[in-house]
Amino acid sequence: MMGFPRLDRDSIVPLYRQIYEHLREAILAGTLPESARLPPERTMADRLAVNRSTVVHAYRELVAEGLIQQRVGSGSRVVPQVRGGQPERAAGVPWWVTLPPWRVGEFPNVLGELAAKQEPGRISFVQGVAPDEPSPLGELAKSFNRVARDPRFVHSYGDSEGYEPLRAAVAARMNARGAATITPNSIIVLTGSTQGIAIVAQSLAEPGDEIIVESPSYPGALQVFQINGLRAIPVPVDDEGMRVDHVEAILRTRRPRFIYTMPALHNPTNATMNADRRERLATLARRGGVPIVEDDPYGPLAPAGAPLVALAPDYVVYISTFSKTIAPSLRVGWLAAPRTILERLLLRKQAYDMATSLYVQAAITDYLEHGYDAHVEQLRAELVERRALADKAIARHWPATLRISRPAGGFYLWASTPRELRARALLDASERLGASFLFGEAFFANSGGDHHFRLALTAVARREIAEGIRRIGRAIATLRS
Repeated sequence: MMGFPRLDRDSIVPLYRQIYEHLREAILAGTLPESARLPPERTMADRLAVNRSTVVHAYRELVAEGLIQQRVGSGSRVVPQVRGGQPERAAGVPWWVTLPPWRVGEFPNVLGELAAKQEPGRISFVQGVAPDEPSPLGELAKSFNRVARDPRFVHSYGDSEGYEPLRAAVAARMNARGAATITPNSIIVLTGSTQGIAIVAQSLAEPGDEIIVESPSYPGALQVFQINGLRAIPVPVDDEGMRVDHVEAILRTRRPRFIYTMPALHNPTNATMNADRRERLATLARRGGVPIVEDDPYGPLAPAGAPLVALAPDYVVYISTFSKTIAPSLRVGWLAAPRTILERLLLRKQAYDMATSLYVQAAITDYLEHGYDAHVEQLRAELVERRALADKAIARHWPATLRISRPAGGFYLWASTPRELRARALLDASERLGASFLFGEAFFANSGGDHHFRLALTAVARREIAEGIRRIGRAIATLRS
């Protein structure tokens, strides 16, 4: 049996990755022979003084490569290797069953969590959707009615790059925010911004490539990256956004394919990257030739600050959506990219769905002229009021040992529990009292999050915010007692 790995806790290489690489090398070198049994996850975790989830993630990576197999009762064993290091497959087992997990997805089922927690009587801080009030529905319905009179918008697919008047309107708004190089020809209209994340991930990287992501980060993006076989290098986020000094350290020794960041009203922490960090990140991108994927769904609601695409237009792919400012069911977003990659992105967009709904695009274009800007101003003020209500209720009902994210004004509140209180246990106790939220594991690419949780303050009626927070406070008191 090979020895336990020695971990470098000062390294930027995640601990799970160090464990994985040590075991992988031992298996391929024959130090760990065929059918050898690996130490149980808990034993390995105790010997290395790490969380069990760290070892679990390392073992999953080995399973994904077909190097070990895990069975209930027999633990984790090295798989016999055949030609080219490919694992044997039991007779009669369909080939798709043996695909690596990233092919079919192995990630917390966030959409399933969302559906499961929408129960009558429960105050659910789960879904990151715009609040019921202020409502865009009145003016939006008028826009759809006006568009419905023109049969062109119903009897045509439209162009793959999107409805030209909509692209022009989006470009004008981006110009007003400082992105002066953006033109209608820089833009592709998407069927939701997550489609853009997938298109970019497939165009800028290949399975096995490394990318830099924020930690925590948007679960939808993390799932896209995992399914496409990309390996995440996590970078922490504080109240001023992504820690760009960590990015700089990583780029000294590694060459990730791209940097994924949500610089404005970050999901889940609500942080907005300060100007100095934006400038520094743009400089790093230009100097190192590493593109930035700027995910900006909350940009129109954020404090003033130039998008990264305004600072490094040749190195930034910008992605945004109308889901957070108008309605998620519209499924319309857009990306803006340098000409050097735009054609490739457009070809992938065509492979997905040919074109985004022309009818919906035309209605959004009309709404941008008749009510959108006033609605955004009202929504921005509503978010500030909701956070004030939440802060007041937290001060009354939650212990001071819970750390709350400082930035205000967005959809979310990010909380950190003391070491003795795990977020999953708190969720279970809160649900018994009629309140729910998202626990933190879904927001971390590799491991972690068991002492964090997110409240979507927009997911409930304003009058329910204080009561929902009170119920969670009761759950905290129950667990502590």
